[in-house]
Amino acid sequence: MKTLNISVIRYGSVFALGALLYTLLELLWRGHTHWSMALCGGVCLAAIYYVYLHCAGAGMFGKALIGCAIITVCEFMTGVLVNLKMSWNVWDYSSLPFNFMGQICIAYSALWFFLCFPAFYLCRVMEEKIFSHFKAYTGTGTKERRNFNNDIQ
Repeated sequence: MKTLNISVIRYGSVFALGALLYTLLELLWRGHTHWSMALCGGVCLAAIYYVYLHCAGAGMFGKALIGCAIITVCEFMTGVLVNLKMSWNVWDYSSLPFNFMGQICIAYSALWFFLCFPAFYLCRVMEEKIFSHFKAYTGTGTKERRNFNNDIQ
């Protein structure tokens, strides 16, 4: 039971941080945002955190590709729901080249790829500086230490 509670705290914290950071990113980039994008950002960072913990052998490039795919799929699913099904018109990429249904496009997928590098660094900082304190009290945590610098090489 302790492990479940610690996991809820960890992933809940990562989700909240992802929701906040993506909201701020959208405000800086577009000047406005929508609450659904905060949820999408939280899900994306929580999924990236999972990849950070469980795909240590993938290297940074491989993890960034996985993260890019995760974010693009989340963006597409959110877009289909909020833009196409609910007609909230949160965004529309139909004027951009290489878009799919106006919900995702190659340019933003490339941006997601590059944003995965600082996202994985953030995951490392959270794991080593914040969540490592839970290990001392519960014995939970990652089974091995991950070194961001070694992943880059």
